Amino acid sequence: MLLLFCLCHIEHAERQRGPQPAAEDGQDGWQGGGKGGDQAEECVEKREDSKSRCARCPLRAMCRAVWGLVLGCCVALAWAVGTHSAKQSLEQLHAPFFTIWFCSTWNLLLFPLYYLGHLLGAKQRQWPTACFRQCSGFLVEEDMTVRVLLKGAAPFSVLWSLSGYLYLLALCRISAGDASAILCCSQGFIFLLSWIGLNDRFMGVRIVAVILSITGIVMMAYADGFHSDSITGVALAVGSASTTALYKVLFRKRVGEVQPGTASVLLSCVGLCCCVLHSWVCVILYLTHVEYWPPIQYIPWDALCVMASLLLAFNVLVNLGSVLAYPSLISLGMLLSIPANSAVDFYVAAAPQLSQVRVAAAAIIGVGYLLLLLPGDWDDSVVHWIEGLWQGGWKEDSVVGEDGGADGGEIAKPKPKPAGIAALT
Repeated sequence: MLLLFCLCHIEHAERQRGPQPAAEDGQDGWQGGGKGGDQAEECVEKREDSKSRCARCPLRAMCRAVWGLVLGCCVALAWAVGTHSAKQSLEQLHAPFFTIWFCSTWNLLLFPLYYLGHLLGAKQRQWPTACFRQCSGFLVEEDMTVRVLLKGAAPFSVLWSLSGYLYLLALCRISAGDASAILCCSQGFIFLLSWIGLNDRFMGVRIVAVILSITGIVMMAYADGFHSDSITGVALAVGSASTTALYKVLFRKRVGEVQPGTASVLLSCVGLCCCVLHSWVCVILYLTHVEYWPPIQYIPWDALCVMASLLLAFNVLVNLGSVLAYPSLISLGMLLSIPANSAVDFYVAAAPQLSQVRVAAAAIIGVGYLLLLLPGDWDDSVVHWIEGLWQGGWKEDSVVGEDGGADGGEIAKPKPKPAGIAALT
């Protein structure tokens, strides 16, 4: 249903941008004097061009939709396997901040990957410095230096590291499926923060989605009782989702409409900040015995590298995949990660079977997540689509009525009539 709705929404937008029907121009051309033939030919050409363009639009929308589903499944797979690798590494290395620091430094590769795609797909290629300056305008207003980049990206790097740190702490207390389900609630927090801070349009359906998300969180916390250790894990996961929402809203406030180039530059700068600034935090946590590092040969580098590479692939798919597919369909990957993580927990980690309360909570959160993916003008699009179907069904009957009126010497009325009334007349 969501795929069908996205296709109808895109097709409606393409029709609004496309050329208008040339029926009136054709009538004027036939009524004209010496220029009637030329105008008639132009009218036919416009109609053929409009038909060919309309024939291409559904195919292009279908291709982007298929790419969106494929990339969404890849996002779910990358997040599920990466989360499982994170749980494995935390069992051998109880250093969540060091883990998220190691994975965040891999974000330095985001802009080189984006520039590689620019070289392969752009018609007019730019030098790396020129492309970086063009995409980093929201961070650098004057001369581009490392100090200015670190200063502009520091708030984002703090939110990034804090969100990942809280998520890893939550994984130590709750299952990966529960943590992924609660992380999906960040979309509801994004709507609330955008409505308050960015003056976004108020939508009643999204308020309902936020209420459903909060209900799912409460049910997830109640699954093992409010006095169990899982309540702490749920609270940490909610903190991670809130920090993620704050990161995305702050990014929108600084940039406006997020583009793949700006997202790749920001994540690369976040990786630079983590590599330069947050390394001192790792040392302080080690010296204060908050985190413990074993000797270097006993650190699970394989699990850490798998987790970092999958997190990098996740960021590439989410931030750069909009070139090939619709972002809403790619966002379905986070929703699909809930059953994927639950399957990994059950078959790989030998976790106990999910309770009915957890399944109901995940289902409620999933419904809220789907409601939040609806576009801002979804109601207008649905109304236009229904009107198009309704008028399209009556159009043939109205044409029959007009032909009958013309044969009888009467002037046909342009108002369409239902099939039953047209038959009686």
